[in-house]
Amino acid sequence: MAQKAKEETEKAQEETEKQLQNLANELSNTIGDKIESTNKWTQPDPLKPEITNGEITLKIGDYVDYDCTTSSATYTSRKEKTGHDNDQIFKANEYRDGWRVLGVDDDKQLMLLAEDFAQPSTVETTLGVRQGYTLKGQAGYENGVEELNKICSIYGNGKGAIVARSINVDDANKVMGYNPSNTGIKDYEKIKSGRKCYQDTVHEYGNSVKYILTSSGVKYEPSNNVGNGIENYMQFGYYDEINKIWKKIDVNECIIFKSNAYHYYPTTLTETNNETATVGININSPEYKMLFTNNSTGADTEILYWLASTFINTYKGYINFGLRTISKNVGYSVSFYSSNNSYDSSCCNVRPIVILSNKVQLKDSGTVKAGCKLYNLSI
Repeated sequence: MAQKAKEETEKAQEETEKQLQNLANELSNTIGDKIESTNKWTQPDPLKPEITNGEITLKIGDYVDYDCTTSSATYTSRKEKTGHDNDQIFKANEYRDGWRVLGVDDDKQLMLLAEDFAQPSTVETTLGVRQGYTLKGQAGYENGVEELNKICSIYGNGKGAIVARSINVDDANKVMGYNPSNTGIKDYEKIKSGRKCYQDTVHEYGNSVKYILTSSGVKYEPSNNVGNGIENYMQFGYYDEINKIWKKIDVNECIIFKSNAYHYYPTTLTETNNETATVGININSPEYKMLFTNNSTGADTEILYWLASTFINTYKGYINFGLRTISKNVGYSVSFYSSNNSYDSSCCNVRPIVILSNKVQLKDSGTVKAGCKLYNLSI
């Protein structure tokens, strides 16, 4: 009986300790979640340019005194990767302009956009007073996104940064409130209630087109039933995304491609420009000036920069492969290669994004720059 009593006591003690440990774990997780949540950033209303971590609220376009020039990192974009005639070299410590709040990434981390463009040290093609970055032909399409992200990665070695990359079309779409299947309506919940880009054409956004190489040319059959036809192109080349190689189809062989090309103006979220409209963003807003002018004052309005996002555009008898850009609109596309075996190149600017650690602390400096607040960064 004494032994049985001892065993029951020990069992009761073990159960009590287990309950206490579970309670401690639960309390630790609750406190941890609370601490973690206060450091994460969210945009409570996707239709408003306000971002908060529960303690401080920023607006898109605000400045943060992030500094990438403390790093000696460089990147050489080799001509074999770009299709260009020369290597193009970028140096982190040569970027001397500011950084502005762009938004929040999927991990609830704060994203900063370079106020101006990162420029190669090598003197090539100038865009206004700036040095552009050239991509060309099949190599430009195949490697463009990777090269842009590698270039921009060198600007992510400053205090408080986790990583850096190039701006892409999804980043821009979030600021505008644009959905390619929902053109013209700034509301994420109203899916497919707007007019698609290039609607009722062969290259309508999301349209699938079957191409067949015949002895008379390339026959095309679009899924949106705008009419079949044949064009006098005697070859059809394309990029095989799975095997990462360029191919050509044989006579009587067919292939299907879906168009994902689109462009829109920031004020209308449609293919039509109207600077007085405010379906998207207003031309006097900080976010417009940040994305569609070269500097905070808006004095220099000639812009053209790469988005690290590829596109395929379907046409009558051929398709184009290229990269998206921002000029006066979002998604303006530069074609590098057409399936009828034509090549092209383009020179655009490079614009990095830096992602900050959630351990970073921001404090209002009391300084206003171009109508936006400047925040000091510390860890």
